[in-house]
Amino acid sequence: MLAVHALPRRRHDLAELFGGRTGDEVDKFASVAWTPGPGGVPVLTDAAAWFAGRIRDRADWGDHVGFLLDPLTAGAGAGGDPRALSFRDVQDIDAGHPA
Repeated sequence: MLAVHALPRRRHDLAELFGGRTGDEVDKFASVAWTPGPGGVPVLTDAAAWFAGRIRDRADWGDHVGFLLDPLTAGAGAGGDPRALSFRDVQDIDAGHPA
């Protein structure tokens, strides 16, 4: 099971944490508010929206792993701001693992 989050535009810091820091060096969930979601997966409290699903397949892309999900459930977070961060908003973030 895996959860995917849409972050509110005001939470660039969460995108920086999860996209710019490596889990090899930091426990990303230790410094953010979250609740257990379906199957116990972490659901970020400040997400604008989220969905969770079963992992159907994985693809190894070198510095990242892609997941194909079978969505099972979704929800709105407590983030308040429905405007989600877009790719344009996070182009300044350097990946946690260099390619």
